[in-house]
Amino acid sequence: MTSFGYDGAQMKTLHRYILTQQIPPFLFGIFVIIFILILDFLYKNLEILIGKGIPFLVSAELLILSLGWMIVMAVPMAVLIGTLISFMRLASDNEITAMRTSGLSLFAISKPLIIASFVLSFLMIPVHNYLVPETNHRLANLLVAIHKKKPAMQLRDGVFMNDVKGYSILVNKSTGSELEGVTISRLIEGKPAQTIRADRGEIFFAPDGVTLVMKLYDGEIHDVDQKDPKRYLRLKFTEHTLNIPDAGSELVRTDRDYRGDREMSINDLLAEMDKYKGKIVDQGPQVAKIVKETAAKFPAFCAAPASAGETGADDKVEIVKSLNNATDKLKTLQIQIESYERRVRSLSVEAHKKVAISFACVVFVLIGIPIGIRTKEGGAGSGLVVSILFFAVYYAFLNSGEKLADRGFIFPSLSMWAANLLLGAVGIYLFIRANRELPFFPQAIKNAVRSLRR
Repeated sequence: MTSFGYDGAQMKTLHRYILTQQIPPFLFGIFVIIFILILDFLYKNLEILIGKGIPFLVSAELLILSLGWMIVMAVPMAVLIGTLISFMRLASDNEITAMRTSGLSLFAISKPLIIASFVLSFLMIPVHNYLVPETNHRLANLLVAIHKKKPAMQLRDGVFMNDVKGYSILVNKSTGSELEGVTISRLIEGKPAQTIRADRGEIFFAPDGVTLVMKLYDGEIHDVDQKDPKRYLRLKFTEHTLNIPDAGSELVRTDRDYRGDREMSINDLLAEMDKYKGKIVDQGPQVAKIVKETAAKFPAFCAAPASAGETGADDKVEIVKSLNNATDKLKTLQIQIESYERRVRSLSVEAHKKVAISFACVVFVLIGIPIGIRTKEGGAGSGLVVSILFFAVYYAFLNSGEKLADRGFIFPSLSMWAANLLLGAVGIYLFIRANRELPFFPQAIKNAVRSLRR
């Protein structure tokens, strides 16, 4: 007999029993969550699936490719649902009480489930790292082919659209074909990006059906002179028409070389981060050169006469123009460096997210066990509601952390692991209180809350 009153064979039987109790509610959770996500997918893509004449097999392919990201979202939540429902039932049938009476601690009862959650987390990492990026890439390729019929439907407010090759488009607000706050970066291999900013604009297809037309109003074009790279160009316009050829109107499948953050494995993300870090380092000599050339002109500027008409006054005007041009160049370099830094942060966030979400399985087991024991009544319905509540909190932390990290307010690693650390700490606290058969909140806290209500 062990110190808990169970011999080795009995403990194995008990552990096997605890694990098998998780399987039905876990599968139930997987089914419900994926079903909800499929309904959401169908609702968001209804116009594609019905209104555009997309063949049924293509629609089915869209749905199958979407299952990759659905699974990585569903598994942690299903773990929480399975843990809550199974321990609710064990507690309501007094099986937990019987085990505790026999001398078993809550940790001894839960040990196989905690170990299983770690195993599942490690298994989810390759799924999140290899399977999901590949399915996301194929899904993106298919959506690009479909959305090329109506790119305006693909624009999301405040999010860069990179699906038109050679262009990166940001729109602050879009209403149909009407656009507000437009920023377009034209990417040419081996050359600095041309940036176009406009207060408003329109987007539509030309009569040929394959040329995307963007009419822009009240804006500026920022570029570098191709003949003289040292010369910075800024052109203001009241109306400017941008024609993007071969945007396409037919469903033509193409295998894009470009991959978004969620289409990359961790190794791809790290390689991309190194590339952008190298670009940041490469900007240093250019900044130093401009500053050095500008500083060399100050003595001549100070020595030149200030009054027009005096000998050398024209030289001072030219020096001022040169200094203004240097200032514009430095501003352009600063914008590029800041964009590279944002890109590095975004890539780092995605790399940490792949691992952090996988280990959410452990966090939800630690939370689900004590709450399931204390919430004896309610069954599957209560378990599902509580699970959705905790998952909403988890993803609120995750999304908020991602936005803060992208803006440079917190480290990318902390932004993605904060939800696991905070909710994990809550789970450990509740687990310890439940193991000691103490209420979740000490009496002092309850008294303080009551006094605030009065």
